[in-house]
Amino acid sequence: MNVIGVLVHVAPQGLDTARAALAAMDGVEVHAASADGRLVVTATDVAGRFAADSLMAMNHVPHVIGTALVYHACEPDADEPAPRAA
Repeated sequence: MNVIGVLVHVAPQGLDTARAALAAMDGVEVHAASADGRLVVTATDVAGRFAADSLMAMNHVPHVIGTALVYHACEPDADEPAPRAA
């Protein structure tokens, strides 16, 4: 499992449009939004796209001013065997 937390800064007049576009991206979830254009977003790896690629794509969404990576966690999926000790 690979997950990132992102603060997305959006022009306030385009908040609804940007929020909908981000939420429509596979593996991306919008958790909170403020009226001044800040969004709290997470992205996870999905088939065909890494979370980091989703972060890069967020910067191309209309009305997005910028993004900041604020959290990253990478752990084995629950169905993957644990690594063996040497």
